[in-house]
Amino acid sequence: MRLERRSVDIFDMPSGTGGSFTVSVVEEVAADRVRVRVWYGRAPALGWEAWKDWDGYTFEAERAALTNQRTMPLFRTRPRRRRGLHRTGHERSQY
Repeated sequence: MRLERRSVDIFDMPSGTGGSFTVSVVEEVAADRVRVRVWYGRAPALGWEAWKDWDGYTFEAERAALTNQRTMPLFRTRPRRRRGLHRTGHERSQY
């Protein structure tokens, strides 16, 4: 039986083009360098949905460039609420 990872520790990292990448460390290369994996997609209830533009891309980076460490769930743990509906599923009254 294969255990599925439910979350991953991620960081922000400058992309060099004015934005940032969301990355996780996959390998320690040297004391100040790591190999990172880009996370680009979303986490629905059935598991990570990759957006192929960047998701899974790996490269070496300076550890000092990694900021804002946090844990990202790879599965949605509760269903999304639909706008305009109460928890009971009935439409909101206009009054």
